[in-house]
Amino acid sequence: LRGHVKSVRNRLAAPRNNQRAEASLAESKLTATQVLSKVLGMMIVMGSFFLKMPQILKIISSSSVEGLSQEAVYYELPLYSSGVIYHLLHGFPLSTYGEMVVVMIQNITIVLLMWWYRPVPRREMVERTLQFLAVCLVQFNLPKRLRPVLSYVTVPLLITSCVPQIVANQVQGHTGTLAISTCFLKAMGSAMRFFTTVAEIGGDLGLLTSYGTSSFLNGWMVVQDVRYREETARVLEA
Repeated sequence: LRGHVKSVRNRLAAPRNNQRAEASLAESKLTATQVLSKVLGMMIVMGSFFLKMPQILKIISSSSVEGLSQEAVYYELPLYSSGVIYHLLHGFPLSTYGEMVVVMIQNITIVLLMWWYRPVPRREMVERTLQFLAVCLVQFNLPKRLRPVLSYVTVPLLITSCVPQIVANQVQGHTGTLAISTCFLKAMGSAMRFFTTVAEIGGDLGLLTSYGTSSFLNGWMVVQDVRYREETARVLEA
């Protein structure tokens, strides 16, 4: 009788044990995904130190900003400031946006180089600087219910940042001093960020749309470089 009772108990406990095992397996899988996301996130942050560096070095070595769209460079500043401020306000881990801080600093460096090699009126410099600071101030002080706008606003900013450069490449038939390695890294980095966002933050539609758009537009410029490679080499040698 005791043996029969024990057998019944084991049968009743078996489903519970299986459920616990399945739950434990699910937790281990989730942890593995999160660990992978953290590793990819840190790789992106480390790689971001070299993202704009080829462009900066190319400008300095050639003493020229030929081929760079001035408007595209300007629009990239609020693009990255929006991302940085959005993540800061929500308290997201640094591993999910650290590269934005690094790239924003590099973009500021490119703007300064552009002003050095392609002189612009001092009035324009002051106006552009004040506009950028004003945008950052507004972004920081948005009401909580309007904060999601910061993730969605990056999409039109991406378009206004990349499309002028894409059009300029198409019209002039070359990519000039545009560092395509930078575009390639941005395309790959955005694709990786798509994964880390899903893993660590969740289905944030604004961020996912932004990373998808960035990957597509920068990939387009990589294709243009392959297409116009010979003409670009000729222009730079002239």
